[in-house]
Amino acid sequence: MTTTMMIKRTAVASLLALAGCATQSTTDDNADWPGYRTDSTGNLLKTADGRCWRTPNWTPAMAVPECDVAITGVPDTEAGVDSESTAKVEEAAVPVTVPAPLIIEFAFDSITISEARQVQLKAWYQQVAALDEATVEVHGYSDPLGNAHYNQALARRRADAVAQWWLQQGDDIADLNVQGHGPDRSVTGARCQSLSGSELKQCHQRDRRAVLRVTTPSAQ
Repeated sequence: MTTTMMIKRTAVASLLALAGCATQSTTDDNADWPGYRTDSTGNLLKTADGRCWRTPNWTPAMAVPECDVAITGVPDTEAGVDSESTAKVEEAAVPVTVPAPLIIEFAFDSITISEARQVQLKAWYQQVAALDEATVEVHGYSDPLGNAHYNQALARRRADAVAQWWLQQGDDIADLNVQGHGPDRSVTGARCQSLSGSELKQCHQRDRRAVLRVTTPSAQ
């Protein structure tokens, strides 16, 4: 029993000695941090979880953001800088989305853009309006039925009709590159050769088209 008591007393004495050393290495009256304990070099003393040590004479009026931000709040100037920095990071992280090519089909021997196709064009136009320095290529095509020279001109007129619609929307938001290709780039291929009359015309419907593609410097 006596030996155990001596060991306990020795341990207590050692802890008191360490506490005394810790007390000697802290300061309660640092002019830079009134109300908070500091070390011998004037730095704030904090617990393992980051909380500051307050002195017995601490009052809420002594609170500082480094220790009691819940009391002091975040200064407006700092909040403004943080918000601005965050906004810039978020803006930089948003990728440039280039819309997929748009296909506008036409009726037989026509350059008129139907109302349904104009709705598609309007939606595609608005996507392009969000891009910087965009270039839009408008390629016109025709089916292979009839005179090749006429079809070549018809393909160009279809491309011009789309370009004219584009320019009528207001501000010029993109550079336009307009081309007519005629019937030499048919997408229906040979699958319509065995047909005739109205069925033949219907089979070549996909050939009567204008294709719009957009490119931007950042997407190249």
